[in-house]
Amino acid sequence: MPARKSKPEKLDAAAKQLRRDPYEVLGVSCNSTDQEIKTAYRKLALKYHLDKNANDSKAANLFKEVTFSYSTLSDPGKRCQYDTAGFELLNQKDKSWS
Repeated sequence: MPARKSKPEKLDAAAKQLRRDPYEVLGVSCNSTDQEIKTAYRKLALKYHLDKNANDSKAANLFKEVTFSYSTLSDPGKRCQYDTAGFELLNQKDKSWS
């Protein structure tokens, strides 16, 4: 009988499955300013917010993806790491913090 995954492992696996290029998700270029990134995030967050799409699991997944993308690009350190090495470096940092 296979062992069950713990909740953090399930969430981590789900997050990895959702990951696309954050610039693509937010619809901005890699040269975008912080204000342009914030504006794109707010527009998409309103569009896919759970309160507006209560029973839509696709919208919920898109909201999570938009939020993750914004959290990556809004932090100057994470944005630089992503621009340098993609998600590999961010994943290593996440594991070292846990």
